[in-house]
Amino acid sequence: MLDYHRELLNDELRTHAFREAIAKTVRPGDVVIDLGCGSGILSFFACQAGAARVYAIDSTRMADVAAYLSRHLGFADRITVIQKESREVELPERANVLISETLGVTGFDEGIAGSVKDARARLLTADARIIPCRLGVSLVPVELDYDYDRHVAFWSEPRYGFDLSPLRVFASNAIAFAHIRGNAHLAPPAEMFSLAVGEATEAQGRASFTVQRKGFLHGFGAFFTATLAEGITLTNARARETSWSQALLPLEVPVQVRKGSHIAVELQTDDGRSWRWRGDAAGEPFDQTTWLSMPMAGMG
Repeated sequence: MLDYHRELLNDELRTHAFREAIAKTVRPGDVVIDLGCGSGILSFFACQAGAARVYAIDSTRMADVAAYLSRHLGFADRITVIQKESREVELPERANVLISETLGVTGFDEGIAGSVKDARARLLTADARIIPCRLGVSLVPVELDYDYDRHVAFWSEPRYGFDLSPLRVFASNAIAFAHIRGNAHLAPPAEMFSLAVGEATEAQGRASFTVQRKGFLHGFGAFFTATLAEGITLTNARARETSWSQALLPLEVPVQVRKGSHIAVELQTDDGRSWRWRGDAAGEPFDQTTWLSMPMAGMG
């Protein structure tokens, strides 16, 4: 667990962006919630910015780490650490700032929309400021032989004398992590949707792409862009620039495309708990959903 948070702290682009946004947003005397506080680093930034009280919430044992560091750094008189799921937390007062770095590779897949929506209703003042205040998801059609072979095509070959190929359909409906470089793009990326954080948990959007070179469409790369504060954004669009990778939303069967081919895609999510990507690539329809990423109980 510490190793994971070491990687986050080592991501200077991420950490400096949040520090700058907190300095711009938190005012002296503010009451702040740090939702999913981890090591407590964002709570410490809030104290530096003048917060009167910070409620640092984390459901894992990292809450103990945040409490320990709060005492070590002299912030224990202003930071109250709470080890609970945020939906179970009750506070003695409403906060006027909420900070949450619960961003997965697609932005939404750690449930940030739902947890912030709940906190907004129960724990925040009506005029509370939220970091990040806006979150968008973009897709890009990609040719990724290695990653596709590793995550999907792997199941097509017999293993140890057994035919495991029925599992390919489940693998092609699961989101995989990948480091997607620009040379894998078949067309420029397009933003699928953008939401004010905490206002809704369901989102959907459509986009069309015109292929710029021949190749095979193995699926879609996905990445987020988070607006932390006015003029401050954070994205995992570029491979290995941050601690986040990108997401690969694969197709069950790759589609051969040529320059000028058209791709249409619709993307839907429910708070990152489920995803669906469907559309048409060079005349070949596809319809994938994470609801089909594992066999149903009793299936056989």
